[in-house]
Amino acid sequence: MLNMQNRILITGANGFIGSNIISELMASNIPITALVREKSNIDYLKSIKCYNIIQTDNYLDPIVIRKLSMSKPEYIVHCAYANNQITDTKNLIKILELAKNINCKGFITLGTYEEYGILEKNLSENTICIPKNSFARSKQAFYMLTKEICTSLDIKHIHLRLGVPYSNKKDSNFFFNDVIQRIYKDELIVLKNIYDVKDYINTSDIARGIVSLISNDLEGVYNLSFGQGVEIKSVLKMIYERLNKKFIFDESSSSIKKVFNLNIDKIYSQSNWKPSISIWDGISLLIQEVKFENNPTLDQFTTRIRSLYK
Repeated sequence: MLNMQNRILITGANGFIGSNIISELMASNIPITALVREKSNIDYLKSIKCYNIIQTDNYLDPIVIRKLSMSKPEYIVHCAYANNQITDTKNLIKILELAKNINCKGFITLGTYEEYGILEKNLSENTICIPKNSFARSKQAFYMLTKEICTSLDIKHIHLRLGVPYSNKKDSNFFFNDVIQRIYKDELIVLKNIYDVKDYINTSDIARGIVSLISNDLEGVYNLSFGQGVEIKSVLKMIYERLNKKFIFDESSSSIKKVFNLNIDKIYSQSNWKPSISIWDGISLLIQEVKFENNPTLDQFTTRIRSLYK
């Protein structure tokens, strides 16, 4: 068992998943080192009181290696992703070399449900991956490359295939976040593929899953999600009801229905981890935050008052 007072190094620490994982780990008093690019904006990290930040464009800079050799992180969670295959491959090789230089025990890569390619119910880690797009193929390739290198370096490797990640702290690109904002402000919104069924994972549960896997000294591929698919239409209906809006949609907008969920039996059986935040709880929190943060205009206020009497 790993003493969770040992430090964890997070790359891409100012990105969506990286920053949210850091926030959750810090809340659990787990020591963190945030690794970001030289000119990255670190205001958010400072706002959550993460001050152990290393800014560099060179993972193998002797100064970086010296600092990390002193703080001795046992695990690296590699969240950095530039969406450029050459850049991402070079960075992966360098961060693995850094891991060896500072005697890291384990290395964690973040993958995606899209690696499976053919989406269906109950996707397990044993399902053959046939990735259909560049993003998924890259993630699958990085997994296989990292696995081989970690084996040769005697470093434990964990690869997480995530469901659809979201957060209540920092997530401007989450579909439902944008939808809630627009519905609340009475803005026009085009809803498509509302019959699709997806499996979501809150970043708080991602952080807990990482801690659970490390604590149980595990390695290998693990699905990390809620484990149940939810129809987009059902979530939208709840959002409209909570915001006292009328739900109108185009039945013909979803001719092809995509359905998937990840089987999470493996991580539960080996580490006893299970998700604690359902998409319903997560959406409820997002709605409350939007209500709290947005002061309606007079027209919006009048519209909402009138809707109460319909």
